[in-house]
Formats: sequence, C-alpha cells, structure tokens
Amino acid sequence: MLLEALNLLLAVQAAQATVAGTVLSEATGEPLAGAVVALPDLDRTTSTNAAGRYLLPDVPAGPQHVAVRFIGHTPHALHALVPARGRLDINVALRPEPLRLRTIQVRSRPSIRGLDGPDSAPLADRSSSIAAIRNHPLLAEPDAFQVLGGGEVVLRPESPSGVHVRGGASDQTGYLLDGIPIFSPYHAAGLFSAWNPDALSQVRLSSSMPEPEHPDVLSGTVAGSTRVPGARLAAQGSFSTTQARVTLDGPVGGTGGGFLVSLRSAFPGVPLPERDHSYLRVEGGDRLVKVEAPVLGGRVRLLGYDSENEIDAAASADGAGPDARRNAFEWQSGSVGVEWKRAFSGVETGITGWSAGAAASSRWDAPTGHVRLRSTRRDLGLLATVERRSGRVASAAGLRIERSRTSYRIGFDSAGAAPQSLAAATPTATVFGRHTRPLGRRTDFTVGASAAAADGGVHFGPRAQLRWRPSKRLKLSASYARVHQFAQSLRNPESVVGAVFPADLFIGAGAPGVPAARSDQGAIAAEYLPGDGVRLGIQAYRRASRGLLLVAPRDGGPFTSGPFAVGSGSATGVSLDGAVSTARFGIVASYGIQRVRLAYGGSGYVPDHGTTHLLEGGIIVFPTATVSVRAGATAATGRRTTTAAGGLEWEACNLLDQGCEFTGSPSYDGEPLGSTALPAYLRLDLGVRKHWHFHFVGRDATVALFGTVTNLLNRKNVLTYVRDGDGGEPRPVEMRPLAPLLVGLDWQF
Repeated sequence: MLLEALNLLLAVQAAQATVAGTVLSEATGEPLAGAVVALPDLDRTTSTNAAGRYLLPDVPAGPQHVAVRFIGHTPHALHALVPARGRLDINVALRPEPLRLRTIQVRSRPSIRGLDGPDSAPLADRSSSIAAIRNHPLLAEPDAFQVLGGGEVVLRPESPSGVHVRGGASDQTGYLLDGIPIFSPYHAAGLFSAWNPDALSQVRLSSSMPEPEHPDVLSGTVAGSTRVPGARLAAQGSFSTTQARVTLDGPVGGTGGGFLVSLRSAFPGVPLPERDHSYLRVEGGDRLVKVEAPVLGGRVRLLGYDSENEIDAAASADGAGPDARRNAFEWQSGSVGVEWKRAFSGVETGITGWSAGAAASSRWDAPTGHVRLRSTRRDLGLLATVERRSGRVASAAGLRIERSRTSYRIGFDSAGAAPQSLAAATPTATVFGRHTRPLGRRTDFTVGASAAAADGGVHFGPRAQLRWRPSKRLKLSASYARVHQFAQSLRNPESVVGAVFPADLFIGAGAPGVPAARSDQGAIAAEYLPGDGVRLGIQAYRRASRGLLLVAPRDGGPFTSGPFAVGSGSATGVSLDGAVSTARFGIVASYGIQRVRLAYGGSGYVPDHGTTHLLEGGIIVFPTATVSVRAGATAATGRRTTTAAGGLEWEACNLLDQGCEFTGSPSYDGEPLGSTALPAYLRLDLGVRKHWHFHFVGRDATVALFGTVTNLLNRKNVLTYVRDGDGGEPRPVEMRPLAPLLVGLDWQF
C-alpha cells in the first residue's frame, strides 16, 4: 500500500503544466508591464515583465480560474482547462478604464519666519524666504519689509515710513537687491516695500555682525535676493485693491542663462469718491529686470531696478475747489548693476559694479508760505571680493570704492526769502577683511575690520563675534561692531507727514555742518530648539551713536528748511521671538522692550520710533490643503509723539473709507519734542485665502482669492495729536476703524 501511494503521488506531480502568455492593452496593443495574473483557487499570483509576459509553472491539470488585472483597465477573468503536461498559452487584452483614486493629502510643515530652513535665520539676525513671507500671519499681502517687524525692529503702525532697527532712524538702514544698493525703496498709501514679492526668493536683515562689504550704515542692511529663473517660462501675479503686479521668468536660449521681469502698480484703495478733496491722489509702481548667464567660467548677473511715487494731498481741510492749495510729494529711485562670480580651487572671487540714484521733491504749504524741495543722490561704486573656505575656516577680503554726489535745495515763495542749498561730493575707499575659525569642536570665532577713507580722514571699524553651541538644540553668540555712515537724511522723522512722504533726503558728509556718523554696538543672543518645528530666541543689545544729523529739534515741518542740529543717540533693548510649525498651522510671536533717546546740546527726547513695548503674534491655520485662515495681533505701549498744529484729517487705507486720506499741513514749531504720550495701540486682523489647482495647456496653474478684515475689536487707536487753533486743546487723530482692509486674487502659471 505504501508503494502504491508513492506511485500515485509521482503520477500527480508529473501531471502538471505551465501557464504562460502576454498581457496587452486593447486600445494600443502595447504590452502592460506590472499587470497581475492570478490563479485564485490555488492562491498563486505573478506579474508581467517589461514585455508584458508572465509565467506560472507547475500548475495542476484540470479546470482553473485565471484572473488578470491592471490599474486603469477593466479586470478580466476566464476559465482554463490545464493539460496534464506541457504549456498552455493564454494571451489577454485589457480594455482601458479610467479609475478615480481617493485623494491623498500630503502635508509638510509650512515655512514660518524663524523656521525656514537650517540656516535661514542667523543667530541674532533674521531672514525669511518668500514662502515664509506669504505665510506670515500679520500680513494681509506679502511685504518684504513688514515681515521683518517685531522685537528689535519697529515700524510705524498702519503707516510705516521706514525700518527702525535697534533704535536707529530709518535712514540708518541700508538696502541691497542682489548686492546692488537701493535708495528709498518705499511706497506709501497702502503699500510699503517697493520690492515686488513675486520676484524675491529671500530677504535678510543683517545687524549684529554687519558684513564689511555692505553699505556704510549704522543700524543694519536689508538684503533681498531675487529668485533664480526656471527652466521653463513661468508667470505669476496678483490683482487687489492695493496693487497689481506680474512677474515673468524663464530660460534664455540654450546657454544656461535666464531672465526675470517684474512690474507692479499701486492702487490706493477702490475708486475715490468724486470731488472729495480729502483723499490722496497717488501714482506709484516699481519695475525690475534681471538677466544672468555663464560667462568666463563663472556666472554674470545684470540687474536693473526703479520705483516711482507721486502723492497729491489737500493742504487744508476746507480747501476744496480747483484753486485750493495742495501739498505734493514725489520720490524716485533707480539702480543698475552687474555682478560676476567664479569659484575655483576653494576660492570664490566676485566683482560688482553699480550706479544707484534717488531723487525727491515736494511743494509744501508751510505757515510762512509754500516751500519747494529738491533732493538728489547719485552713487557710482565698485566692489571686489575674494573668499576662501576650508571646512569651518573661512577668510574673506575686499575693496569697495564709491563716489557719492548729494544735493539738497530749498526754495521759498514768500518775498525776501532766499533759497538755501547744500551739496557734497563724498568719495569713499574701504578695504576690509574677515576671518572665521573654530576654537574647539563647538565654538567659532569671527574677527573682521574695515578702514574707510572718507571725509578727510580714515575711519576704522573693528567687529568680532563668538558663537558657541553647547548642544544640538542650543546656540549662543556675542558680537561687537563699530560702523560709520557718510550720508544722512534731512527728512524730519518726527513729522506725521512721514506717513505719506517716507523718502530719505540724503546729504553727504563734507557738506557744511554734516559730519560722518559713528555707532558702537554690542549684542548677546541665544537660540533654543526644544523640538522639531519649535524655535525660541532671545537677544539683548546696546548701541551708542554720535555725529547724528537731527532735523526735529530745529524744524517742525516734514523736512528741514533751515538749520539742523548734530547730536548723539543711545538705545538699549531686549527682544524675544518664537515660532511653531506643524502640518496644519504655524505660529509666530515676538516681544521687544527698548529705551531709545536722542540728545543735542543740553536737551534730549524720545523719538517717534522709540516704542517702549512692542508685542506681535499671529497664527495661520490650514483647515484643508487649499484653504488658509490667519489671525494677527499687534500691541504697543510707550509710544511718544509731538503735538502738531495746523489741522490734520487722516485715514489709513481701507475699503470702508474707499481709500486713503491726508488733509492739512501739520507742523509742531514750539512744541516740546516727544512730550506727548500716546495711548496703548492694539489691533487684531483676520484674513482668509482659498486657492484652486487646474491643468491648462500642459501646465499646472493656481488661482487664489483672498481678503482681510482689520481692527476686529474696533479699537480707537491714535496716530498723533493736533491742535486745530492757537492755544486749542489737542485732539486725537484716530487710525483705522473696523473695516475690510483688502480683497484680491493671485495666480501662478
């Protein structure tokens, strides 16, 4: 019986065959690679190869079920009678059938300022990518300068007239776009930054350890980087109640080069009410063109930029009619530059040349009559740098040569008043060096120095920074820097007119009474990363400046029309900032406390930007992959102002009031500087954005709608105080009410 059972088993094993064949597409006849062929009764499966072939060996004889399936095609099942031995060929053609798959959402942490890459926020300084700028909870629309606000960076609420870094005046902040100097890059009446955000990849504020090749400024430098042109033509833009903008980029031939073109126009709110003289008449915009290509083993980049602004405002509240007096403000800036860089054998060399200019003019209805202003600046410069890196050791050296020509002229309509003018030609030659090396496994030390020959002398600027990393999650730093500035502004930063006329009116050192300014600054900072997607930072700083050109003590108008003072300044402060980023929300928060004081002769005052306490925070939430909701709050206490006279009607841009209002010619002659305390400022905004994806002519495109409502608590915040008559009681000038701030759409293709 045992021998008979063995013979039967051998007979069954011998009665087996091979099932093979090819799986094709019925529509095209092409083989289907990866199709599944199964014998369900035997629980066996295989898949087809690249030629669509499959093989199932050792299949028992008899009837079998065969099932074939492939994604995007109709499954096919058949019955087969498998022979006792040999090969059975079964070829199958599957009919295409579109299959709708369930949506799979993949979420990553959104880019948030402070959590924007491993090195995007240098310790004690700050930077933001364009993605973090777009996600900032406090911005109704992306703005390259307002994203830097908070902590040690103060902006005038609702009507910024400059970036104030660590207690410095607005003209003490420099601006670079792809390494090219830009002057007065501000708009007004609904816009601030004159850099189109769609053209940028990143913006960075450097203040703790200023790069020696940066412009000569006391507070710090805001450096913007334009985005790299893509390998295909791309376009994006936006249209809202504040602006219209468009940006194009793409390749240039097959050379590996590319181009970027950016255009933007400003809209100060919706169409203005007819014949209402209190509303601002505004024209403004900015343009940028960049071309880059490989040249001589390196890469060359050409950049052209310009912006322009014209604002017309009624000079008095009752000045309606075609013959009514009006105040006019204009300012323009333009820069052209070329940069070439090449790296070889661990050494990077670079040469940058530029021509940068700015012009501003005004017709101002002063108490003594109309005053006409004309201010110009034109710089020519050349920068050559060499840098070598080897591991954690880096050395750099360079030469910067500039020639700056500045002029300032005031004319008067009143009889007997002679025009006044200042002019300066300020050549500057600066040599600089910087060296970084490790002092152990967790410590780095950087030392640098610059020597600038300008204004008839040599100005030495040492700087040093020590960085210590006790652990992977904790960084500490201490820095010191001495810097100089050889051109200062004659605009009065204490005048409320700066809300609509923020231009810097430069005059160079060497003009009568204009010194070279100097600042010494020390800062300590710590950064702690308690977990993934969480960052906490703290810093403390102390600044002492001298040789500051001060307009406010001598003139109560928007700019000087006569003498000015020279004084000193001090600023001490502490700031904290934090950021949290998860797949569904991002949070930013900052707090700054500072003490700022300017002194001249035997007097002193707290400037307009010397806010004592500044608290900002916000959250952006992504309830779905295509919807974002943001809420942002700003609070400030310890603000000071100088009570003005002459009447003022003011309304920051919003849709409820159909535009922006500024009526009057306020000045504060005879009022003590900074003697009036402003009530606490508090504002809460809420914004929503929804976008859609679609496929168009072979390209992926995005269209989005967005809107923001401002001052949800309807708090009556105060801009300043004004006396409407001689000896009259000051009345508050209020800011935005609860109102829609803007609506618009943006697109990308």
